Amino acid sequence: MSTIRYKKRGNKFYAYEIHQYWDKELKKPRQKTKYLGVSDTEGGSYSKPGRGSSAAELEKEILDSGDSIAIAEVAKSIGLDVLIKNSFGDLDSIMNLLIFQIVEGSALQHCHEWSSGNIASRLFKDAKTSSQDISRLIKHLGQQSLQTQFFKGYIAKFFQDKTGLLIDSTSLPSSINSSINAFGYAGGNIEQNVTCLMLVDKISHLPIYFRAIGGDIADISTVKTTIAEIKKLGLDTDSAILDAGFCSKENLQFMCEEDIDFITRLPKSHNIFSEIVDEVGNIESSVHATQYGERVVFIKSTQKKIYGNDLHVHIILDPAKKNKDLKFIFKDKLAEPLKADSQLALDTKMKEAGFFILLSKKDIQKNQILPSYYTRQKIEEIFGFAKSNNNILPLRVHSEISIRGYLMLVFLALIVFITMKQRLKEPMDKIWLRLRSLKAKVFDDEVIIQEPNKKVKDVFKALGVIMPTKLGV
Repeated sequence: MSTIRYKKRGNKFYAYEIHQYWDKELKKPRQKTKYLGVSDTEGGSYSKPGRGSSAAELEKEILDSGDSIAIAEVAKSIGLDVLIKNSFGDLDSIMNLLIFQIVEGSALQHCHEWSSGNIASRLFKDAKTSSQDISRLIKHLGQQSLQTQFFKGYIAKFFQDKTGLLIDSTSLPSSINSSINAFGYAGGNIEQNVTCLMLVDKISHLPIYFRAIGGDIADISTVKTTIAEIKKLGLDTDSAILDAGFCSKENLQFMCEEDIDFITRLPKSHNIFSEIVDEVGNIESSVHATQYGERVVFIKSTQKKIYGNDLHVHIILDPAKKNKDLKFIFKDKLAEPLKADSQLALDTKMKEAGFFILLSKKDIQKNQILPSYYTRQKIEEIFGFAKSNNNILPLRVHSEISIRGYLMLVFLALIVFITMKQRLKEPMDKIWLRLRSLKAKVFDDEVIIQEPNKKVKDVFKALGVIMPTKLGV
């Protein structure tokens, strides 16, 4: 990020361009300083001695420009800007905050300072960036009626055909005094948190919908309501991939009734898990061997009536997982001779070591069972983007409507971020560094975008958007 600073010496002000960057070797922030010229007033136009009263005297500041231009143009290319304006209004403030969320991911209160050194302040001239304005905007984004209007338009534009869903949730630590904030599991600990449930399209991997749910509400309780809500918003669902946390008798029956082609993992807590493992017996045979990546696993598929419905049951034994399970089972157990009851308990656990079971409504070819299920890792990647690139943790807002509003902002940012990542196919941290090398000079009557280097040109070409050469002031 670059900014212009003025230092007073005598009755003159000397202007410097300050470029801040992260030193990977020293692992700390550093800055480079470049002398620009001398001015009669602080913040005024400047020129270098000997250059007379040329156009340089009209130069007011130098701004970072590549990142904001790229994000703004991508949002425009997919029609997201129109959806935002039609649903929430105040496009300038939302886009300014959305870009800050993507490229900086820090506390929103720093957006005003960031904007002052970025071309976003010129692209979105009417953006309101004070702390009070941002707080009001977040609450505005959290209004349920406006979100409903957005999701209807978004689904109609992006998901017109029948859609396959990836469903997962993540816990977000929060300390607000609200019914939505409750004690539940987060990161292996029990703490106050809010659950964000996310739906992602199985093909495009774009986020479709999110819900903010009380931290004490189990995942299994959310499936019916979520499917009902997205139906009202116009989404036609034909399939779903769900983690074990969503697998219950009621949800399996519900998805069968709704004719949703699903894949889910059966938790070991279900009694039928042990029954299925007992029935399958020894499957470590070349007949059942299947290559999955660098691993060899054993898979046997069968049909079985589960909770009143005929389902396809895929029993999988992973030798590598079996070894890990056995180490865990016998940890600190063999220091002394085992008693009879302890032996029986360990033998029961040993039978299930390395096994996991997938259930599906339709049959799946053996070599496609694991790839189909692990498609759900895409939604885990999206949560990873949200938590790292968009700094979603912990929630810093202070009311239920603000939580929904902040998650709405993150959702909008994810749409653009994932679109860019898919088009570029490169680590995004490198992309931001490249784009920040593109500067813009501000003059009295217009902003001139400086010449891009080859790497910046390649980014815009891969994104499929055109970089402007100048902007009106």
